Amino acid sequence: MESGRNRVLIVAEDYQFLDTIYGAGPAIVHEWHVADSLQRLRELADPAPLAVVIDLQAPGIDSVQALELLANLQVAAQVVLLKGGDMRKLSNALRAATALSLDVAGTLERPLMMSDLSKLLARHVAASTPIAGEEIQQAISGHELLLHYQPILARQRNRWVMRGVEALIRWQHPRRGLLYPGQFLKVAESAGQLQALTDFVFEAAVRQTGLWQSQGLELTMAINLAPTLVRDGGFVDRFMQTLREHGVPPEHITLELIEAASLKDRELVREVLSRLRLHGVALSLDDFGTGYSSLTELCRLPFNEIKIDRALIQDVPNVREASTVVSAIVALGHRLSMRVCAEGVETHAAFEYLAEAGCDTMQGVLFAQPMPAGDVEQLLARGVDRTPAGAATG
Repeated sequence: MESGRNRVLIVAEDYQFLDTIYGAGPAIVHEWHVADSLQRLRELADPAPLAVVIDLQAPGIDSVQALELLANLQVAAQVVLLKGGDMRKLSNALRAATALSLDVAGTLERPLMMSDLSKLLARHVAASTPIAGEEIQQAISGHELLLHYQPILARQRNRWVMRGVEALIRWQHPRRGLLYPGQFLKVAESAGQLQALTDFVFEAAVRQTGLWQSQGLELTMAINLAPTLVRDGGFVDRFMQTLREHGVPPEHITLELIEAASLKDRELVREVLSRLRLHGVALSLDDFGTGYSSLTELCRLPFNEIKIDRALIQDVPNVREASTVVSAIVALGHRLSMRVCAEGVETHAAFEYLAEAGCDTMQGVLFAQPMPAGDVEQLLARGVDRTPAGAATG
């Protein structure tokens, strides 16, 4: 194993408590570096370390922002949260890490001890070795891939009720444990296996939709559409055949497309998306409000939903600028006769604001985390809904 993979980054400002990390312990951590700012964390994150330890008591570093940076950079590292006396900070950090699909190895107490850190990371060292392309093929042939589903709540008069889910791929690796998309999708693409993974997601998601319908559960299914498939002229026919095989009406499916995919091969993209819409499949412009946002795409391409990126939602309603932009996106979407979905809803305050702003659907850990299909059925049986404060319920 390369020693570079056993680097540990410590996100902290207070150097005093770090003295104890020199204590004796297994030779798990070969080197460590302190990141005393988000910019320094960005600089140290490549190559990816074995672990990132975040000191939740660091006064000048926002732990949630540090987690978001790791997710945005797609750093496949173990996350260790160094807790102090504020349990609310720990709860917020754990919730954010889950929402961002980060791999949390566990929590440790201050002061940080090398022996404790090494013991915590020991079982993850084998999992830190780079994933080989052959492992992706084994995952497919060995039936190690699975889907989790995150509930989506829709407005129904004055209440918000569960009306659909988003399908999210997971890999139950026999040695590494449960892996998230950011840990293996790039490897799959490099190994030429992205098409096979996508075929699995579409087949499994459509099959599950048909199964739920046979049980009387009328849930819509949102599926992420890989940019490469948008430029595949044969995709539409294959997808519609999959729907027919499982008896799923096209109206029950929403395909989510990231904005960057719509910026290349525009005529081919428009042709493929137009055919899908003509068949009745809903199209959602995902991650709207960040990256390569283009208002002209809303006019040129046949989307019927805008999905506001979580990077904006996380600042609602506390940041005036973000709240103003979100309200403007909602109004714009409705003026264009589009539904508007907010993803990454984590707080009651954000939910209240988004409901008042007119969002049509929402999803996030405030309502439910991604879960296996059986848990979705149990959640439906118990009932999951929300009513904004002050709303009439009569």
